[in-house]
Amino acid sequence: MPDDGMPKGVRIYGVLLILYGLYNLVGLGSYGQFSMMFRPLVTPVVIAIYGFTALYGICGVYCGIKILRLEDWARRLMVVMTAVSVTVGLLLNRLVMGNFMEFLAQEASQVPPDMAGSVYRFAVILTVLVTLFELSIIYYFTRPGITRQFS
Repeated sequence: MPDDGMPKGVRIYGVLLILYGLYNLVGLGSYGQFSMMFRPLVTPVVIAIYGFTALYGICGVYCGIKILRLEDWARRLMVVMTAVSVTVGLLLNRLVMGNFMEFLAQEASQVPPDMAGSVYRFAVILTVLVTLFELSIIYYFTRPGITRQFS
């Protein structure tokens, strides 16, 4: 790409947002699988979270492309969507991880019992990394020098 004055960080985050959006969409899975992780929440709440997750993935891809074009509405939308994602994630993390641990203990998970602990630890590490990445999105795209780059 030619040097057009766009900060390298905007390019990097734009591409990462596209990839992260795809990751969210591919990892979403079926509603049945998804809803297992949110027991005992009521169905309308689980449907809302599922819908938000799908929308978040779509926005990640679309807004990532628009951020590469320095479109300010895309930057603002991703900051808001990411803030919602972090908030929901922090509020529901204990519930989801508890349900995930229970799922790993079941034969249906097809995870060998001696591997369940490692799989769970990997999920915890991935959750921490995703949360840090999302917090970095909020921080980066709200910095005054970066906000000035967008039209």
